[in-house]
Formats: sequence, structure tokens, C-alpha cells
Amino acid sequence: MNTLSSIHYIAAVAITAIVLGGFTLNSNAATKKTNSRVATKEQATKRAPSESARQIAAKQAANKLTTTQKTKMLTLLNEGDAGELEAIRGIGKSRATALTKARPFKSVEQLVNIKGVGDAIYSGLLAHAKSLTMRRSAKTSNSGKSSSPSAAKMKPSRSSSD
Repeated sequence: MNTLSSIHYIAAVAITAIVLGGFTLNSNAATKKTNSRVATKEQATKRAPSESARQIAAKQAANKLTTTQKTKMLTLLNEGDAGELEAIRGIGKSRATALTKARPFKSVEQLVNIKGVGDAIYSGLLAHAKSLTMRRSAKTSNSGKSSSPSAAKMKPSRSSSD
């Protein structure tokens, strides 16, 4: 009977060890799961500022446009066909398709959210928006001649020695 008691005692200790070991393993798994969730949140937090920083930079760049330039650009983006969008420097078929799928645009800043529109393309789009309101005479200057009509009408000034 003494042997039977010792076998029961050993079995009880073994079962207790297994149960406690299982709880330890589960708590380690829970800790790992919690840590992975925390790591995921930290990664998301690290990504979020860069996205918001990009949004802030996009707003600041778009604020350099006049109201007329923004309006004309939004009209082009929302109503222009693929050919008109492809005429913009840096916009090919795939970007033009992405832009047409992302319609309607409420602001020019929304362009940075489009897949395939990075900082360089966004800058190019803003440059195109600025060119929408430029005067034709200012774009093509006459070989050294002044493009303003008032400069041709100015009379030569008289010097005091006359």
C-alpha cells in the first residue's frame, strides 16, 4: 500500500506540474499576444504621424494656389476625361484611371491619398494648377521685349540737363 500511495503522490505531482506548466504556457502566449497587439499599435502610431505630416505638407503646398487655380484644377480633376488628365505632366493612363475612380474631389489636398500620387507627382499637379491661370503672353515672352503693354507706352524721361 505504501507503493500505491507513492504512485498516487507522484501522479498528483505530475498532474499538478502539467496543469501549472500549461497555465504558464498559456500566460506566456497571452503575454506574447498582448505584446504583439501593443507592437501593432505602436507601429500604427509611428505610421500615423508620417501620414498626417504628409497631409499637412499637402495642405501647405495647396494653400499657395489661388482660389481660381484651385477651382480650375478641381474642375479638371472632376470633369476632365482621361485624355485631358494624361496631358498633365507625370500623369499616364494608370494614374488618370486612378484619378477618375477617386472622383469627386472636394479639395486639391485629396490628391495625396490617391495610390500612385507621390510627392513629385503632387508637386507636378500643383504646378499644372498654377499654369491654368497664367496669361499666354507671360508664358511666351517676345525675345527680350517686355510682355507688359504699359512698358511700350512709357515716354522716355527727360534729364535735368535739357
